[in-house]
Amino acid sequence: MGRISLKNIFFILLGVLGLVYLVYKNRCNVESQKSLFEPITEPYKETSKLDNLTCVLNKEVSKNIGFKLSNKKIFCKTDGREVFIPFSFVKNYYEARGDYVQNGASRDFEISHSYSKVYTPKSKYDPSGQFMHFKSFNVESRSRVKCISASDGVPVSTQWSPAGYYYPTQIAQFSLSHFSNHVANLHKEAQKILIEDGDSIKIALENNAADRVIDQESKSLVIEFKDTLDFHVSSEYLILCLDFKSIDEAAFKIFVETDVKDETIVLNYFPVDEFLSVRNDEIVFGFGSKTDGEWLRITRDVATDIDKVLSMKKSPHRYKKTSLKISLLQFSGHGQVTNISLSNEEHLRMFFHGAKWFLKNQDKNGGWPSEVVFNKDRKKYPKAEEIPAGWYGAMCQGQALSVLVRAFLTSGDQKYLAAAEKAVGVFNVTSSEGGVRAVFMDKHPWYEEYPTNPPTFILNGFMYSLLGLYDLKSISKGKVAKHLYESGLESLMALLPLYDSGSGTFYDLRHFTMKTAPKGARWDYHSTHVNQLLTLFSIERNSKLLKETAERWRGYMIGLRSSHN
Repeated sequence: MGRISLKNIFFILLGVLGLVYLVYKNRCNVESQKSLFEPITEPYKETSKLDNLTCVLNKEVSKNIGFKLSNKKIFCKTDGREVFIPFSFVKNYYEARGDYVQNGASRDFEISHSYSKVYTPKSKYDPSGQFMHFKSFNVESRSRVKCISASDGVPVSTQWSPAGYYYPTQIAQFSLSHFSNHVANLHKEAQKILIEDGDSIKIALENNAADRVIDQESKSLVIEFKDTLDFHVSSEYLILCLDFKSIDEAAFKIFVETDVKDETIVLNYFPVDEFLSVRNDEIVFGFGSKTDGEWLRITRDVATDIDKVLSMKKSPHRYKKTSLKISLLQFSGHGQVTNISLSNEEHLRMFFHGAKWFLKNQDKNGGWPSEVVFNKDRKKYPKAEEIPAGWYGAMCQGQALSVLVRAFLTSGDQKYLAAAEKAVGVFNVTSSEGGVRAVFMDKHPWYEEYPTNPPTFILNGFMYSLLGLYDLKSISKGKVAKHLYESGLESLMALLPLYDSGSGTFYDLRHFTMKTAPKGARWDYHSTHVNQLLTLFSIERNSKLLKETAERWRGYMIGLRSSHN
């Protein structure tokens, strides 16, 4: 039997201790290398004692960079191993969002790096089909929409003037959203009730409150009233359609019952010029004081009108559509009316309200000027000049093209195509001379959403203009739209990398043209950039840059970043 020396025993013990140390160290390393975003498999025990802990923000960093220390303190908790920071700090510091969500029987807290949605096209973009993801838009519900004009059936904007004005871009988006909804719901049958052939008109005719006459303009039979004419109804369909002519101070009212006992809301439509006003304690939608003898094609979404009345009154209350019911239509003064109906949707009719507005309001240059001062007092762009009312914008021009092309393809009316072809002239006029064209580095043409001096090179407005030009080039025999689209697409390919911040996108290039701080795009604008690139890629399938950029920017919305050196 061999002898075991003390020296051998010492080395054996030393080896065992070393093995134990390595096992322990390895377990510590595994624990410390867990991702911050790795799910917790073992929840902290409720009995764990949490102590108060004061966290100090950027104290050492402020010293290192010579920055004034804010002395901001964050009141946190710790269990000795982990530090727990209030979500209110995370929300503000990292612009994150969070909310409790139900997950089966348990409740989770969901943290979101961004908001807004990306819609991946399922097929190639079609000028006769839906416009991008605009089916999800509800333009009339926006806070910057004062109301829907009673005379023209289009939005009245308050974006840069509280009095309200027609903003062509907003009108185009209103039209495209309704057209997209029309296309999406083609397989659904609209519900409609015809009013003028019911018992109400029979009673009115018997009482000499109204008469049927031949309209000299249309040579069709219409109802003429010279006194109060009532149509008693009981309808949950909240969209009223009618053709209306004021002969002498004619007006009408809509009486709406709510789910509140004995409550009736009265909406007034009078021959006054204010879009929406208060007269003798009555809320009035004006269809114009100079419309006597003129037929108006009127469409009123009663739920929208009530919301706008409540907004005007600064009332926090809102009614669900299912709680409203139209009970009475009342006409007064001297006028004529026909084609009265109540329905649950009128998307195509609302779309054509916008399309006809563009026909009616196109100027001699082929454009639709915005009659409001832009960059007033240089608030939006301090280093750019104020732009007087009457300016053109490429986003407006482009989206108007998309409206007119769809109106032509749907109706076959050549007027819409002619207006679209006339509209491209503004794209060839420089922004300094009243058009929308700017040039980046004396080389790349760009169509400006706002014709500022110096130019801003806003990305989303430019891509909307490209889609409008594509729509027109797809159906036009002319070459102007084709050239403008192709040269614009080349500029987009060249400048696109300049809008990548590594964690999001830039709204414009003011930091280059105006030598000022950059303007990062909010997440809703960032997602618009992604949606536009994906739409353009559905057209330009050979462009890897469009697809790769869109996917990289999509990743930024869940916290991905560009790599470091």
